[in-house]
Amino acid sequence: MSSVYQPLKDRERLEILDFLRGFALLGILMVNLPLMNAPFTCEMKNFMIWTDPINKAFAFVIKFFFTGKFYPLFSMLFGIGFYFFLKKFDEVRKPILPTYRFRLMWLLLFGILHVVLLWYGDILIVYALMGFVMVWFRKKSNKTLITWAVCLITLPVVLVGLLVGLFQLAMNYPEVAGQINQSLETAMAQLTAFTQKALETYPSGTFSEIVSIRLEEYQSMMGSLIIFFPNVLAFFLVGIVLGKKRVFTDLLARRSFFVKLLLWSLPVALAGNLLLAITASDVNYSMLTPGMLYNLAASSIGGPALTLVYISSLVLIYQNGFFGKLAGAIGKTGRMALTNYLMQSVICTTLFFSYGLGLYGKVNLWQGMLLVLAVYLVEVIWSHFWLSHFRFGPMEWLWRTLTYRKAQSMKKIAE
Repeated sequence: MSSVYQPLKDRERLEILDFLRGFALLGILMVNLPLMNAPFTCEMKNFMIWTDPINKAFAFVIKFFFTGKFYPLFSMLFGIGFYFFLKKFDEVRKPILPTYRFRLMWLLLFGILHVVLLWYGDILIVYALMGFVMVWFRKKSNKTLITWAVCLITLPVVLVGLLVGLFQLAMNYPEVAGQINQSLETAMAQLTAFTQKALETYPSGTFSEIVSIRLEEYQSMMGSLIIFFPNVLAFFLVGIVLGKKRVFTDLLARRSFFVKLLLWSLPVALAGNLLLAITASDVNYSMLTPGMLYNLAASSIGGPALTLVYISSLVLIYQNGFFGKLAGAIGKTGRMALTNYLMQSVICTTLFFSYGLGLYGKVNLWQGMLLVLAVYLVEVIWSHFWLSHFRFGPMEWLWRTLTYRKAQSMKKIAE
């Protein structure tokens, strides 16, 4: 089996997808860096570290333009990649799903190692697990896939709405409300202790102590992953539809489609993300309040809408040849997406954790945004250099070699 399937050759790639993937890496780092630099609890109102007006303004920018906009893009691209992988079945007429599941197994292992050795905010585990589920939808019609995607995006909002309703109802009964308040006070005390422990351990603790608290942090955020999982799968399914409809294969012929997509998505994106950014500063994620529901609903609508704005805008820019050299460099960054994603964690944790510079909790939001641009620039430059000599990024090479059970040639060859 391993001798039948091979990675895509350079001439078979869609460069626009690499460009989008490279751009997504910038947005993902913009969201992840503050989380690498402070405990996850600092996303909650009670534990915010930077509350001055300047940093609040930058928090607004991050929420409005970045939070919840780039994992949908990456997820759609993952779904498109799955569709292209399935097309190999049509070419060789041999079972391909075992190979794809084997590929996901290795991605899952990479994710586990990422959590244990680098950072708790890994997305590879979610992608691998939802990838196994995505396989079940491979024969569904486009209509069915879109229907499922809408339901999956809506599901977390409905579930949280029910929980908020039950919580508010329970608070109307004094005896129950007293027990709930007591439980909340205990939980808040535990979160306060954890926050302090994290702020002390990451910048000065031993590596084993950092691993221990990182796993504790990962376990604590598992509840939010229950909301995150359905969304990732939903955008996987959207990506399959985009692949089937060959949306990115003839950009000139589909120019009007992307113009309409931009015009329809923009007002929804502006309204949804304005509500998201405004409510984010006041929401206490440890409480099941209506504000939490409004924030989640705004994210579920505004996030994907702005993702579509980004996609359509970038496609039109790419199609018109604007920033040609820059687009090409970003595209090379996207060709090494797995390597660069993991490298972001390596660089940032080295800067923030005790085995590096120990800057954890000391880099505020506006400084962090400048740091993001610096790290991303390094990735763009090194990706350009690396791919001028080799076919794959280091992690892409390893993943392909493990998937096909045969060492892939790294040397760049003319095709």
